[in-house]
Amino acid sequence: MVETKPKTALIVVDLYNDFLHPDGKATGAMAPSQKKYGTIEHIRQAMDAARAQHIPIFYSFHQQYFEGKYEGFQRWNAMLDGTKASKLFEVGSWGAKTYEGFEPKEGDTVIAKHWNQSSFQNTDLDWLLKQQNITHVVFAGLLANSCLEASGRYASELGFNVTMLKDATAGWTIEEMDAATTYGWTAFAHKILSTADWVKSVEA
Repeated sequence: MVETKPKTALIVVDLYNDFLHPDGKATGAMAPSQKKYGTIEHIRQAMDAARAQHIPIFYSFHQQYFEGKYEGFQRWNAMLDGTKASKLFEVGSWGAKTYEGFEPKEGDTVIAKHWNQSSFQNTDLDWLLKQQNITHVVFAGLLANSCLEASGRYASELGFNVTMLKDATAGWTIEEMDAATTYGWTAFAHKILSTADWVKSVEA
């Protein structure tokens, strides 16, 4: 068997103003966990380290809302219901813009937008990762117990080596976030690290 050198990518999820900016539609609920764990600064540190070490960055964004988007849908779920009710990430709105300083740069990959929670289902992420021979994926972004967890689980099912950054995320509540990082993620992640520890590992 021929061994290949592991190649890593950082996947950042849903870095919208509506999730990260103090004036975002959904930020209020997440504010306690963002403040406690320094979510924004740790996402920034992870992205800066990835760029410095030439680690590819993949951006995963949720579908953006517009009036009538879900008209005629036959398979409804809580995610679609919540997005419709709140008009979260509304097309053309400030809330649907990427949080300032986190915008994609030349060489980054922005994948097709996901409909529910997984960054893989109904997107091109798996295909694009494999085109770059990525074997290891690192996740940061929102939210710990929904899109981030669903994406990490799916990545593991697809055979990727999965690292989750436990302080580069947030939850609707501190309790939900802690449950994800302490219990939920242990079922699939190869590593659960602080951002500082991951940065040290890639700089070594």
